[in-house]
Amino acid sequence: MKPLRLPRLTTRHLWLVPGLALAFYANGEAGAHGLGLAPVLIFGIVPHLPVLLGLGQPHVPGQLAPRAVPLFNLMHHPIVPVTLLAVAATGVLSAFWLVGAMAWLSHIVVDWALGDGLRSRDGYHLEHSVWVGRPFALRPKRVRAIRGHA
Repeated sequence: MKPLRLPRLTTRHLWLVPGLALAFYANGEAGAHGLGLAPVLIFGIVPHLPVLLGLGQPHVPGQLAPRAVPLFNLMHHPIVPVTLLAVAATGVLSAFWLVGAMAWLSHIVVDWALGDGLRSRDGYHLEHSVWVGRPFALRPKRVRAIRGHA
């Protein structure tokens, strides 16, 4: 019997700390404002809905269908939730939007820790995005072709 081999932890896994901290804080704020789990769940799940645009489109495992990439990248770019968070923190928007922005940002940061994030135009993961590690090294990861489908 082969021994269980655990995946090697890398520095990118440290993104779990702020990502989960944001999620816990968003949950606490939702409770403090009497919002329940609705904004945390909605803004935690919605960033991955663009994947549904790729259903039925030709793509290989690990590739996002090219027509879903622009919306997926928009939903996984931190500037949108950070802007929403800043506006909501000033009191212009309700606490629902404040909690939602924190949950959304938490989703993005946890994705960084798990190795997910922005995609190239053809739908592959970027090796390094400008938000994780080396800026300007925006080469897509190479995926081996499926046997018989070169």
